Amino acid sequence: MEHANQLNTTALYIGVIIYFACMVLVGYLVRKKASTAEGYLVAGRQFSLLFNAPALTACFLGGSLVLALPGLIYSTGVWDDNKLWGASSVLGGIFCLILAGIFYMPKMWKLKLLSLGDYFYLRFGKTTGFIVSMVTILTFVFWIGVQILVFAKVCEAFLGWSTHVSAFIGLAIIAVYTSLGGLWAVMATDAIQVTLVSLGVVILTPVALNLAGGLDMVLAAVPESHEHVFPQISEPRVWVAWFASWCLIGIGSIVSPDLMQRAFAAKTASVARNSALVAATIKIILSLFMIALAFAGWKLVHTEIIPEAALEGDPELIVPVLVKLLLPLPLVILFVGAALSAVMGAASSALLAMSGMISKNIYKDVLRPQTSDKELVLVSRVCVVLFAILGLYLALELEMVYLLIALGFDLIMASLFAAMTLGLYWRKANQYGAIAGIIAGFFTRIIGAGVMNGFSLKSIAYAGDWYVWSLVAPLAAFVVTVIVSLLTQKSCPSNEYGFHYDSDGDPVFANGKKANAYIAE
Repeated sequence: MEHANQLNTTALYIGVIIYFACMVLVGYLVRKKASTAEGYLVAGRQFSLLFNAPALTACFLGGSLVLALPGLIYSTGVWDDNKLWGASSVLGGIFCLILAGIFYMPKMWKLKLLSLGDYFYLRFGKTTGFIVSMVTILTFVFWIGVQILVFAKVCEAFLGWSTHVSAFIGLAIIAVYTSLGGLWAVMATDAIQVTLVSLGVVILTPVALNLAGGLDMVLAAVPESHEHVFPQISEPRVWVAWFASWCLIGIGSIVSPDLMQRAFAAKTASVARNSALVAATIKIILSLFMIALAFAGWKLVHTEIIPEAALEGDPELIVPVLVKLLLPLPLVILFVGAALSAVMGAASSALLAMSGMISKNIYKDVLRPQTSDKELVLVSRVCVVLFAILGLYLALELEMVYLLIALGFDLIMASLFAAMTLGLYWRKANQYGAIAGIIAGFFTRIIGAGVMNGFSLKSIAYAGDWYVWSLVAPLAAFVVTVIVSLLTQKSCPSNEYGFHYDSDGDPVFANGKKANAYIAE
């Protein structure tokens, strides 16, 4: 038996190494397609629905699907009235894709942007673009650190590698294939990753349900509180917290630069919109399978068919445990490789989004306007490597990286969502209003939670009344943006920087110049 286990472990190692080598090979093969800024940062805007939909799905795959969602379902269910938390925080990605696909991506795509920072630069001026880029970069560097930790956790669960070894391996692979192939390399592997993870989930779920006695017996065994989608008590704070948990990703991630950058890679605005809706559908189906899988795992553990010790006290390991125990070795290899590469895909797209903001919105727009296209690509590649190293350092050395990323995404929703939305749908929004709204949302989130709970990182990031400030802060940003914009129409007319959409749906400035022409300057 021990000899057989060693052979299985060796085969798993070899399979994963081959998978990683293929990812690096993809980056090498597409490197010539990524020789221009447009090719490197937005894959030449050449992707059809067949590739763009998996790419958008992959933004909400990786660790959130394999670890976070089943872990929350296993421990709290979709929503827990007592903890004021649940898997709804992860499932919000479904609404993010739907809202972004219908209301944001088509309009943003027509601007022919290279990064999300370009939108704020075009709509509200260079200063606003710089501020937005800095806020986003400061948040996403911690997101990269979190993804490296998730990669290490999956490696440790499946392969037994230490955190440091796994993190270094993940960093090396991510940095190499992203710096070589840019968004081409990321999106070329997304379709394979989504397909393999989906295949593994679809095969594993009925196997686990069958072992647990079938879906009816599983639902009968799982605590009723785990199955509630809506709050079961009428207290206003519970309903406010429930709504806020859906908004964190459901609205907050609309302003995510990696999500929008993948949308920019679509062939047309309609492809971007339809890809997001298809991705939302895929996310719904996979989430339903994962919820059933987590429930089956709960019954298998609590009926001692699977020993509770296998989880090592961490409910997020329920899927890795089920994969190792219930799937044949070839499928384990495919699932592990796809899960790891999906996590790396999330990290690499974040790296690319940040490198685009640094190279385009700070280096070129602010520091060196005469930057050539070739130089812009070189700076982007250097930024990918530097931010990968910084993410590794934060992952291994900063104990509170999870707290920082939780706070960071909250701050993005608090400060940037209002400016982005009003900029698209309200012609009177101007630069002064946008900057004032960004500042108001940012500091309302920090100072409000700090005054009520104390000015420590933990009390601000995980305040007991987090849901209040997660909703109040973006509302404050909306109100301040509107008021300041209206008060400053004469001193800062909205058409000084801003654009509007003509009858054909194309963005143009007041002087008639196409908005996307400014990106090429």
